[in-house]
Amino acid sequence: MKLSYTVFPLDNSPGFLIYKTATMMKAELSRAFHAAGFSVTPEQWAVLNRLWESEGESQTVLAGRTSKDRHNITRILDLLEKNGLVRREPDPEDKRYRRIFLTDEGKALKKKLIPIVKKHLGRALSGLDHEDVDQLTRIHEHIVENLGESVPE
Repeated sequence: MKLSYTVFPLDNSPGFLIYKTATMMKAELSRAFHAAGFSVTPEQWAVLNRLWESEGESQTVLAGRTSKDRHNITRILDLLEKNGLVRREPDPEDKRYRRIFLTDEGKALKKKLIPIVKKHLGRALSGLDHEDVDQLTRIHEHIVENLGESVPE
């Protein structure tokens, strides 16, 4: 069976629908954070989330785990550091690298931001059942796997 899809009109293109969904979710999450009094961006949320999973990684590893290029991860970390949420420490084995750690304030933010994100996702996924969400996740993971997880330079 041959896969059938369209790229025209644009609103029927799977690629555009994925892009539109991601753009809308990012904008709504930004509004939700702002409305709750937090100056965290969705990009910073992704970095903080990865650090909550595992801190002390190099900036390069963190960039890969958040699908950010080196310039964007530097900019994001600069802002997080300026806002007192992360700190950079020299790698004990190679002084050219810096390891990224959460501050106490960065760690405490987890309990405050997760409920906001859960509410945001609840709104976005409203009307879908668990099977729909599982299928959506599986499909997106498959697309990511097809495209590879390379990060632009």
